[in-house]
Amino acid sequence: MIPMNIQKGEKSLLEIKELMDELKVIFFLRHGTCLGAVRDGQLITWDDDIDIGSIIEMNGLDEKSIYKIVDNFKLNGFKAEVFESSFHISVSLSKYGISIDWTCYKILQGNIYQYPAVKIPVELYDDLKPISFLGTTFFVPNPPEKYLSLKYGSEWKTPKKTGYENDIINSIPESVIPEQSGIFTRIHKFFFPNKYITKIQILNHEKNPVELANVTLVGLSKRITNHQGYAEFDLLIKDWYAVIIEKGKEKEILYEESLKPGSNYYYLPDKNKTSGRTYILKEES
Repeated sequence: MIPMNIQKGEKSLLEIKELMDELKVIFFLRHGTCLGAVRDGQLITWDDDIDIGSIIEMNGLDEKSIYKIVDNFKLNGFKAEVFESSFHISVSLSKYGISIDWTCYKILQGNIYQYPAVKIPVELYDDLKPISFLGTTFFVPNPPEKYLSLKYGSEWKTPKKTGYENDIINSIPESVIPEQSGIFTRIHKFFFPNKYITKIQILNHEKNPVELANVTLVGLSKRITNHQGYAEFDLLIKDWYAVIIEKGKEKEILYEESLKPGSNYYYLPDKNKTSGRTYILKEES
């Protein structure tokens, strides 16, 4: 990941706040943006984007209004794309070469789910806490210390350029994400089950299949590879996933991987780099 330009990041965030305030849209800082603001009083120098959030059906925000807000962003020079899932509506914004992720979360059984599969009680957003940041006021979850502990673990006060992924993933149960597929998807899956089977093949340095390796899609499930090196998962939607590959004493966390139902992928280790890699799983042709 390439760090963003901090000055341009600050400029983008302040412009977003101005637009959101004009539209009376309540949003909060989240992920690394919240961590930097609360812990350091500044954006984290090695962060690669700006992360903000809102809660659907709170503070007057509904799904239809999100698209109207996106149109307003476009009129003010932002590039914008919208992605929907069962858990959120994600708005990918960019301006000045800065990526901004505005995620609008759906409330599921009293919680929201933040990447990669962190369950956050929605009560932390009932009464957002105002903080002074970049010469103005922003909102963060309340209390922010509880949010940051849930998201980053007990060592969130210690800056970590690498290794923080392990802290996050260690706190997530194996199967924490609830089933949220629509009735049409469930019917379609019943009649066409193979359409939703996603396979990940684990290869060694010599590109040979690795049998009996543990492959985990964080928050969903763990599988063991067969004699051909494949682990099979049941995926309902295309999305980003954190993946753990383990065999004996060897372990690698792939923190950001894009997977879609019905596709096959393969994994190759790197002798020179065993952590901090992203976008590693390649789709088989």
